[in-house]
Amino acid sequence: MESPEGGWTAVLSGGDLPEDKAVRVNVDGVDVFLYRLGDRMFALANRCSHQGGPLHRGVVKASGANPTVTCPVHGSIFRLTDGMVIRGPASTRQAVYEARVNGGGVQVRPV
Repeated sequence: MESPEGGWTAVLSGGDLPEDKAVRVNVDGVDVFLYRLGDRMFALANRCSHQGGPLHRGVVKASGANPTVTCPVHGSIFRLTDGMVIRGPASTRQAVYEARVNGGGVQVRPV
């Protein structure tokens, strides 16, 4: 994977990020959860801050102003916009990444 100027890392072609389906990608050795909802994209650290559950396998509730993902292991809920914990047992927010489409590919970078 290349790291373009500004810290962006190419992770997928634009066609490989389906609408309303979570995808796991790797960015510099870190698993990242990606989710596309219309023209919005969300990217968080994929491993739950509680005990490492794979968020890309969790339930995403994308309706409303604050879409969330629920960890499939212990049920922690995180806001996709900023990684904040909505419901524990997790007590630490998820790391957030910026995501964009550039030149037909999806790129992410840490916030």
